[in-house]
Amino acid sequence: MKTLLAATGLAMLIAAPAGAQVTASIGADYASGKYGTGQQVRSASSTATLRAKRKRVTVFAALPVVQVDAPGNVIAPGGPLGLPIFTDPTRPATRVKRSGLGDAVVGASVQLIEPRPHRLALALTGTAKLPTASAARGLGTGKADYSVVAEAAVPGKVTPFAAVGHSFIGQPDGYRLRDVTSARGGLALRVGKGSEVNVSYNYASRVSDQIADRQEVGAGVDTALSRRLSLGVQGSAGVSKGAPDMGAGVRLGLRL
Repeated sequence: MKTLLAATGLAMLIAAPAGAQVTASIGADYASGKYGTGQQVRSASSTATLRAKRKRVTVFAALPVVQVDAPGNVIAPGGPLGLPIFTDPTRPATRVKRSGLGDAVVGASVQLIEPRPHRLALALTGTAKLPTASAARGLGTGKADYSVVAEAAVPGKVTPFAAVGHSFIGQPDGYRLRDVTSARGGLALRVGKGSEVNVSYNYASRVSDQIADRQEVGAGVDTALSRRLSLGVQGSAGVSKGAPDMGAGVRLGLRL
């Protein structure tokens, strides 16, 4: 449900707290829908993320543990990139429950134009999805993927934000996948001193001919529970056949 963009880029573009050089977080996500496959696909994940910021550069790493309940021919990538699922015609369609490590993600963001009130802020983020998930169990492709995302925002009481990205998809043996183009846009509203409400539209192009483009609308709340502790809650609804019917996530962050 969640993209890594949502976890890293928007916070940089709006404003990172001055003392927050290292941040650790733990999150849980759930998604359910048919994704155009004709059968229900349910996935759940728990993801640990570590982020370190120095001046204009932020580096991060995330590792999920995933559980998937779906037909055996449905490949459900378990990394935080949130790429569309796809079907493998060489696998049987018998329903299978599987769990294990998902695909780890490492990356870095560079603040090209620093955030200032009512001024355009720009950031560029690059990520690599590492094939730590089991391809044999249908938790990943067994190949590395690489992504680049350009992000923009105009910080203020109401912050409009937008992003476009492209993912270079690794090609598993036996079938060919397409690279994925993605886009995201929305508004974030600051509420009080430590909370923010956001709404967004998310798009990702199809990764194979068997699955449609993915389009979702989402909403969430992020709030500071203390000077070091933060809580984020997010929900989404699919508006295309290639998207899950619904998704939900919760994330707890700690400034170290």
